[in-house]
Amino acid sequence: MKRGSIKFIMLCLSVLLLVSMVGCGEKTKKGKEGLKEITINLTQEPGTMDPQLLTDTVAIQANSLIMEGLTRLGKGGKVVPGVAKNWDIDGAKWTLHLRKDSKWSNGETVTANDFYYGIRRAIEPKTASEYAYMTYYIKNAEAYNNGGIKDFNKVGLKVIDDYTLEMVLEKPAAYFSSVLAFPTYLPVNKKFAEENGVEFALEMTGLLYNGPYIMESWEHDSKMVFLKNENYWNKDAIKLDKINALMITDSNTSLNMYKSGELDIVGLTGEQLPPYIESKELATYSDGSVWYFEYNTVDKLFGNKKIRKAVALAIDREKLADKILKDGSKAGTGLVPFGFPGKDTGFRKDYGLSLYKNDETDAKKLFEEGLKEVGHKGKVTISMLTGTSNSATKLAQYYQEQLRTKLGIDAQIEQVTFQIRLQRMTAKDFQIVLAGWGPDYNDPMTYMDLWISGGGNNHTSWGSKEYDKLIDKAYVSSDNTVRMDAMAKAEQILVDEFPIAVTYYRNRNKLVKPRLKGVEFRSVGAEMDFYRADLAE
Repeated sequence: MKRGSIKFIMLCLSVLLLVSMVGCGEKTKKGKEGLKEITINLTQEPGTMDPQLLTDTVAIQANSLIMEGLTRLGKGGKVVPGVAKNWDIDGAKWTLHLRKDSKWSNGETVTANDFYYGIRRAIEPKTASEYAYMTYYIKNAEAYNNGGIKDFNKVGLKVIDDYTLEMVLEKPAAYFSSVLAFPTYLPVNKKFAEENGVEFALEMTGLLYNGPYIMESWEHDSKMVFLKNENYWNKDAIKLDKINALMITDSNTSLNMYKSGELDIVGLTGEQLPPYIESKELATYSDGSVWYFEYNTVDKLFGNKKIRKAVALAIDREKLADKILKDGSKAGTGLVPFGFPGKDTGFRKDYGLSLYKNDETDAKKLFEEGLKEVGHKGKVTISMLTGTSNSATKLAQYYQEQLRTKLGIDAQIEQVTFQIRLQRMTAKDFQIVLAGWGPDYNDPMTYMDLWISGGGNNHTSWGSKEYDKLIDKAYVSSDNTVRMDAMAKAEQILVDEFPIAVTYYRNRNKLVKPRLKGVEFRSVGAEMDFYRADLAE
């Protein structure tokens, strides 16, 4: 494939053919001088690279390469120090001590002021961060974000000195160190951000980095190229020198590129999986994501609870997992997937293995009652908003057939790009949108607080005062049983009201080239962690 430029070819020559790359028409490999380079597939363009505005998994993955927070996730998903070398906890007060050798990619030192500015950006109402609620652990952050208080000095965030940051929480939160690893809490260099203004984070030139890598190039909707950051405080631990991140939406194309040596990691669909079941190159794991319908509850049809419930009951989730996905994914049985902590053995086991059921008879009855209540007569035609990938198409077609055969609904599939789908979800411009959520930290709250009234990621327009109270209770309680019981009751409200309908829990299958070692796949945070990755000799 002749995708390299003359400049790129000259670069290859200038380093004495250290590495043969995809752009030069050969498989990537380790060069004579030890330059280590791999190529991965992001699948699509990130929604945004602004740490306080990003919400999608692609952006989280890309940002994990170029940015580092106060903490980060280490081996096995364990929280380890990031820019904060250590911290003291005194009840609800966290005092974080920053290392002095953490640098921005322009050589400037990362200070407590950078974290203060970044976190404040998320809290400021004018930023309109969908993840602002992630800062609500901090005292008065919610009140300030909602306009209840106007003086930011009342928010529990304070710079003690250049290398000491203090946070006072609303209540003690044992898992807060995991929350601090999330992008919303990433630092932003105030001077750099203000100089770039509205161009901040829109292009490569509008980005400043403090993580293991810097961005060498960004070709929108095509690829990003990352280079090892020589200013990173722990650069000696980073073994890969270059990561090419492509944006290939078609799963067959990406698999063929893996076979030809143009990709070092590739995701497999259920149809692609069978030949590789016994392969030593196969990595299979649950990514912790839950997938669901979001109903627009201000829509004439889906403002009716019986219609929402009928559509949910009409979907055969077991068939979806076993016959359609065929990749190890599991039927959705509640909002919180398996594997997350509860009060005893785990949240899902503690509070019911299955809160959903497939009931075609009940679905028909509810649907007819709902149509009468909204005064709808004749054929029902709806729109399902979804993405453009192969898997999105397959899922939408399955749901379309289920609703046609069981309820007589003509579901029109509306496929749009990822960014347009995000825009329309935010604008509430849909009837049903096929959406999903991956965990941000290892606690059921990462799913539960999505559906608070007016929440940035609650696109349904649904709200419940009782639900909000239960989530608030779980937020502030330091008693684990009280927290989990409150979230279980809140989950039951979602099942009773059906602003969403969970369909499945996703399993992932990836092929990894034998030469690439040490990549870790996770259910929390960025899906692929390259911090300890290396190329075999």
